[in-house]
Amino acid sequence: MTDFKIRAARESDWEQFYPFCHQGKPLDSLEMAFKRFQKKLETEGVFVAELEGEIVGISMAHTWHEYLMSGRKQIRFSMLEVKLEYRNKGVGKALFEHTRDWADSIGATWFEWYSSPSAVTFYEHVGF
Repeated sequence: MTDFKIRAARESDWEQFYPFCHQGKPLDSLEMAFKRFQKKLETEGVFVAELEGEIVGISMAHTWHEYLMSGRKQIRFSMLEVKLEYRNKGVGKALFEHTRDWADSIGATWFEWYSSPSAVTFYEHVGF
C-alpha cells in the first residue's frame, strides 16, 4: 500500500485525530484536549497518514530537552497509532521514518521512545 500520504497534522484534522489518542484513556474534556492539540501543532512534530481523505495513522514527537553540558537536542517520540485495518501495510513504518526525519531536520542528536511489549516486533521490523 503506497497510496497514503504522510503530512503535518492540521487543526481541521481534529475530528479524525482525537479518536487515535482517546481509546479509553482519561480525558478532562474534548475542549481542553483540542486546545492542547492546537498548541502541539505549533510546537511539536504532529503527523498523519492520510488515504483518500481518511486519516489512517498518526505520530507525535516533541523536544524533550537539551543536555546541559553538550547542548545535544533530545526528541521524545510519544505516539504512533495506525488503524487496525491498515496495519502491516507500511503506514506505521512511514510515520516512524517521517517523524525521525523531522527530528533530524530540527537538529536532534538523540531520538528516544518507550514501547509497550506488544510493539516490540514492530520496532524490530523497522530496524531497532
